[in-house]
Amino acid sequence: MIRTVKKLFIFLLPGMLLAGAVSSQNTLFDDTRLSSIYITIPADSLEFIYDSVLSDHYFLARFIFDDKVKKDTLENIGFRLRGNTSRFSKKKSFKISFNEYVSGRKYQGVKKINLNGEHNDPTMIREKLFYDIWKKAGMVERRTSFVKLFINQSYYGLYTNLEEMEKEWLSLVYPQNGGNLYKCAYPADLVFLGTDQQVYKDLVNSTATGGRVYELQTNKSQDDYTRLVELISTLNEPPDEQFASNISRILNVDQYLKALALDVATGNWDDYGFNKNNYYLYDNPSDARFHFITYDPDNTFGVDWFGIDWGIRDCRDWINHEMPLPLAQNLLVIPAFFDRYKLFLDTIARTVIDPDSIFPSIDRMKQLIYQAAVEDTYRTMDYGYTVADFNNGFIKAVDSHTPYGIRPFLSARKEAILNQLHSSGINGRDPEMADLKVFPNPATDNITISILHDFIHISGVKIVDIFGKTIDVYSIPDEQMNQLTVPVKTLAPGMYFLRVESSGRVYQTKFIRK
Repeated sequence: MIRTVKKLFIFLLPGMLLAGAVSSQNTLFDDTRLSSIYITIPADSLEFIYDSVLSDHYFLARFIFDDKVKKDTLENIGFRLRGNTSRFSKKKSFKISFNEYVSGRKYQGVKKINLNGEHNDPTMIREKLFYDIWKKAGMVERRTSFVKLFINQSYYGLYTNLEEMEKEWLSLVYPQNGGNLYKCAYPADLVFLGTDQQVYKDLVNSTATGGRVYELQTNKSQDDYTRLVELISTLNEPPDEQFASNISRILNVDQYLKALALDVATGNWDDYGFNKNNYYLYDNPSDARFHFITYDPDNTFGVDWFGIDWGIRDCRDWINHEMPLPLAQNLLVIPAFFDRYKLFLDTIARTVIDPDSIFPSIDRMKQLIYQAAVEDTYRTMDYGYTVADFNNGFIKAVDSHTPYGIRPFLSARKEAILNQLHSSGINGRDPEMADLKVFPNPATDNITISILHDFIHISGVKIVDIFGKTIDVYSIPDEQMNQLTVPVKTLAPGMYFLRVESSGRVYQTKFIRK
């Protein structure tokens, strides 16, 4: 039984701010500043929220956003708990809905935001760091920032502010937002259970508040799972050449392989590939294929609950063998797909998670949030994390479930990935082919081919697709050369074989046109 709110609020017209307030622009997710959110809510409503942690009821509240330049005030927003196991933690996570009681209202272009407490991360930056890396790798952005949260004038701590992944978000990151978006939670293994849609709708996830394993987030009134069942059926076909062709028509394979490579590179085990959990599938109308999107990446960068060293786990054999996971297992059985996955990993290790590239961002985040984290007493209530633990969490182990600092994890992970890929040939090549270099890889407009011996000269180049069809042939003039730039902008996106003739030998490697 939901309690009646005793305190009355002034209702405003949809979209209006409190009189006298000036709307801030584009600062809600500005991660270069530390803004503050103030929630005013009746005491009995807040008491109910903490007493009934499984409730998803939105209570009326006042919202103030202070970006240090301007303050915006919105009356009659909805405020509730969010999350799964975090509902039982002492430091809660919250969801704010701007349109729950004022239909259609948005604030700075969004209807909802999520405030995550990061109670099990001594550094409090892992989730945001993952999303920054995800964006840096060219994946669809989920905007995030840090905020200080005050409830009824009391400081409730430092939070990660995350954009809600719904139709408004789709319109920002995809050409069309009209497709079905499915939120997939444990045990979302994508195992085929027949053609009846209702079977998949009846599967219940293991989150604290329940719900469907494959929960439709858009077009809910149609409740149509036809295409999802088609995807699952295709994923469970025998992984042969026909499977490779069929799955490429309904799934953006390269996009999934890159998502998997990012999970593996960041040690994100609470994902599909290890724990059949925490991902979205978007049936994108613009290319008529499903796109895979990781979410809830807080168990990353060395966090562990299994006694596994995620810093050195073999990137070529990451997938959990103890459960059926056809999306990962069947794709990686296909040699061409496995080679693409390794190419993504190689590029991510060398550029995206490279310490020289990512450490300055980590340092900026730490500097931005330091004082707010020190003053966050709720942060200490679940694991007893001290200020020393906060500082140590960036550079060394803190406890059994954070056996890595973020910096040493990234250093170890990069080294492990490159060593593991190199042990069977960099980017899928034989070790003797290390003299042949292709860059950039993946490429957009041109690739440069280089043979690292002055006495070896390129005499011919052939580009072949994954089915063995010759796409382009380049004959080289008589002049001596061991480096050549080749245009690839006319190629369709995908993986190709590059065959280079040099001094009577034929070298072969692979590259991706992105």
